[in-house]
Amino acid sequence: MIDLVADPSDPARLKVLLWDGTTAKVARQVKYDRHTYEPVALDPTVVRGVRWPTRRDDYGSTRRLFDRILGLVTEKVKIEEQPARILVHFIFSTWLPERLTVAPGLAIVGSSVGHAFQLLRFLQCVCRRSILLVGMSQADLISLPLSLYPTLLLDRPRLTRSLCSFLSTSNRRGLVAVRRGKVVSVCCPKVVYFGTEEVPEAVASATLEITLSPTVVLGHALEDEQLNDTAAELQNKLLAYRLANFTKIRLSQLKGASFTDQTHELAINLAACVIDDVELAAGVVPLLTERDERVRGQRDRQPESVILEVLLACFHERKKDRVQVKELAALANALLRSRGEFIEHAPEAVGHHLDILGLQRTRSAAGMFLIFTSATRRLVHELAHAYAVPSVANVVRGCPDCKAASGPAPPTV
Repeated sequence: MIDLVADPSDPARLKVLLWDGTTAKVARQVKYDRHTYEPVALDPTVVRGVRWPTRRDDYGSTRRLFDRILGLVTEKVKIEEQPARILVHFIFSTWLPERLTVAPGLAIVGSSVGHAFQLLRFLQCVCRRSILLVGMSQADLISLPLSLYPTLLLDRPRLTRSLCSFLSTSNRRGLVAVRRGKVVSVCCPKVVYFGTEEVPEAVASATLEITLSPTVVLGHALEDEQLNDTAAELQNKLLAYRLANFTKIRLSQLKGASFTDQTHELAINLAACVIDDVELAAGVVPLLTERDERVRGQRDRQPESVILEVLLACFHERKKDRVQVKELAALANALLRSRGEFIEHAPEAVGHHLDILGLQRTRSAAGMFLIFTSATRRLVHELAHAYAVPSVANVVRGCPDCKAASGPAPPTV
């Protein structure tokens, strides 16, 4: 493997590290298999602004490295045990993003600006190719060399529509954007401190969340010298971890996990980054259980989920063979109000969501209708399971679609 490392003699330049599985060679140029490799050309300000390792240092074992970082997070940054473990799993994932289907994001919320900034500075020391940014727009971020998979650390950005869109869609490997007529890669790990603002729902879908306790009493802030020592130690050890385990990454199912699709994908990607320690990898499941419960709680307020729940109720009442879209909108809004939501969905919006679900409407002189054909009933039941609609767990006697959609229990793997 070949990777980039800092040049200790010149902070504006990089060197190349060649790892053959046994030894590491660091130089301005390295030759391998009839090719010569040298560092990619980067603006000197970017080189200075990013944290780079300087060499490969032995890390001992996965558990030893994990516990070392965990101890620093809990003792020096004053993060409680459970969120600290989530943080360490995230840190490991930043060193292997090319092997994952998604680059997990991290949202930090809480009113303690000082505590949040201390955490961001620590993450700058331990995440791969990290850069601490402020006042960034979507255009600014895309102008960075994102093809190098840097870890972007954003301190209370102004959440414009375009920036929210970028944060919510740039987590999946293979996605690209167009800038000045050129196609640029946009997938990379991101950490955002939101302050007391709510994390936008679209951003939260592929994001881990850490809430900082307002009661934490911070001691002395981590000094630059301490941070530099931490970075010097852990950047080199984490680089060694990456070099040793890059080809070992395998995404697989997790025992004991019955998560929503969003949380499930995050879980298997985080677990895959913990190599040769089954217990640590399995520990991802309890860490994400609370997050998954929150996602499920939000799902019963999402338009598609609410519409499917209303349609299931209409089917099981067996009083009608169709429903007018206008009536469906009224029923969906009433269900939302019963759950404390005061968002009103117009019939036109409900029609749009029916299109998303693939449920075809029929026009008549009285308006737009959804006909309850056998195919429609079957599809709604299948979609209700896919969207984890709360009422779908209640199998109604005499409904063949309830039984068919639920199917046999999936095997545990």
